[in-house]
Amino acid sequence: MEEEKKIPEEVKNTSENIDELRLKLYETEKALNESRQKNHELEEYAKRMKASLENMRMEKDEELNYVASHANQKFVEKLIEILDDMERIMNNFKDRSNLDFVAFQLMYKKFKNLLEAEGLKKIETSGKFDPFEHDAVERVESSVNEDWDIVEVTQNGYKFRSTVIRPAKVKVAMHVEDHGNDNHLNEGR
Repeated sequence: MEEEKKIPEEVKNTSENIDELRLKLYETEKALNESRQKNHELEEYAKRMKASLENMRMEKDEELNYVASHANQKFVEKLIEILDDMERIMNNFKDRSNLDFVAFQLMYKKFKNLLEAEGLKKIETSGKFDPFEHDAVERVESSVNEDWDIVEVTQNGYKFRSTVIRPAKVKVAMHVEDHGNDNHLNEGR
């Protein structure tokens, strides 16, 4: 007689175990999906925070550059007055072969080169009047120049990098009308 095999209790309750395992598997998958979703949300949040921090860093760098540039500009504006004084002194030297003049001229050139290296540029004053770079202080009648040609510079103008910090003060030509011909035309009427 064959021994009757006994079915273990755990196996007997297999259908109950399967249902229980399915439930645990479902709950585990649900928790895993929730964890993945939360992980994805945290990754997106971290990316946004990283981008936000990078933008803030760039804004701060721009602000610092602006402040430094503005401070340099204000300082250079003050130094332009010294440059003007130096030019007036050089123009008033009677003996240009004098060693004092030569030494002063060298000092002037060094000072001017230093300012130019920092971004100072003299505004061009040959040609036509440009209201963005020139300040017309006087109109001069001229028969040889066209209207709004610059005929004389009374004060040099300067740009610091691309910003006009002092417009050039200039005299501009104004066409001379021949009043004699107008009178002649009026007489014939």
